[in-house]
Amino acid sequence: MMKLLPSLCLIGVHAVCNVDGWAFFPRPKPKLICKKNILVGAAGAAAAVIGTATIAGAAVTINQRQNRPRDVYEPPTGSLVDQVVLVTGASSGIGLETAKRLAAAGATVVLTSRTAEKGDRAVADVKDYLIGKGISDEPKLYNLLLDLDILDSVKQFPDSFKSLGLGDISVMINNAGVMAIPDRQLTVDGYERTFQSNHLGHFVLTACLFPYLSRDSAKVINVASDAYNFAFQGLDVDNLNGEKSYNAWTSYGLSKLSNILFTQELQKRADAAGLSWLTTVSLHPGVVNTELGRYIIGEDNTESDSGLLSLKSLARDVSSLFTKTPAEGASTQVFLAAADDFTLKKGAFYDNMKEKSLSPFAKDSSKAKSLWKISEDLGGIQFDLFTTAESSNGEDFVSVDEQNSEEDTIYCRR
Repeated sequence: MMKLLPSLCLIGVHAVCNVDGWAFFPRPKPKLICKKNILVGAAGAAAAVIGTATIAGAAVTINQRQNRPRDVYEPPTGSLVDQVVLVTGASSGIGLETAKRLAAAGATVVLTSRTAEKGDRAVADVKDYLIGKGISDEPKLYNLLLDLDILDSVKQFPDSFKSLGLGDISVMINNAGVMAIPDRQLTVDGYERTFQSNHLGHFVLTACLFPYLSRDSAKVINVASDAYNFAFQGLDVDNLNGEKSYNAWTSYGLSKLSNILFTQELQKRADAAGLSWLTTVSLHPGVVNTELGRYIIGEDNTESDSGLLSLKSLARDVSSLFTKTPAEGASTQVFLAAADDFTLKKGAFYDNMKEKSLSPFAKDSSKAKSLWKISEDLGGIQFDLFTTAESSNGEDFVSVDEQNSEEDTIYCRR
């Protein structure tokens, strides 16, 4: 029982949960609240199962709105024909749902996954979805391996994409990620896993695929989260990899704040380079019931304690009352992928298919600039938009320097 309590908590914040997603607000002191028949605080097992618990003085408020309708956005059939869309982390969850709906709209969809087995299964799922929709045309679906926790895999990905012969990318959706890893884990590159999976890997991937983005019109969509508010003290550039301290939720919030700042800085640099064809946005998908939460409920479902298994199962069942389904959670990024560029505000943050304002610390241009430089250094690349401004001719490149020395520089070439 006590194993489950820490996994259901949110640390150091006051959070209001509704069907639209989490809203996070820093709280200076813990507070026990009872609202709409949902007991808030770790007053016992029942409170934890219903979805509320307190750890180290944290408080969570759940505002349950079971009867409120939830939108599932579907682009018109055929509206995305001739567009190439790349979706990372598309083997499950909102990534898979995104691939389904964009494929139904006629897009050529490239799904990435960590294993070939997961990727093949995802492609099969998309095909089944299209058949169920009555779409008989042969879909243009491709699966490529990508492990964001291994930068060598990320840097080799452009070669894999090039081998498909699909041409330019119209939409790049940086969707893959991890959440609330209970202990500090390092990747093979030596970086904290949450930071690399959620931000650094996608930063390097965007840099290496930048020459493949369509110069007619292209979008980079970064899946962030309102959980950026866990980093309400701002981006701590000295603790990006948990060097000073590690907390599962603080680390997750920091990675999501990094997604947002990266979006803003990428758009700022694109504008300065005169790249009017590029639109970058970030978004909050909502609190979605997907495999991303495996560290919250518990990744190991082979427990011999049948009582714990029952408790986990009940927690999942109850959580579904106030979380979005993957289909609902994918709607904002599907909307952004399908939208006309001129209807979107460049560099903005979206929630429920609408622009949403950000906290001041999430608009810190100096921190965004610092994050860019640190990400270049950690990733061993130089992401220079001026260098790549004319790369659609197939000759320009983004330099990739694994050892940060000129003699070891390799390139992401077309």
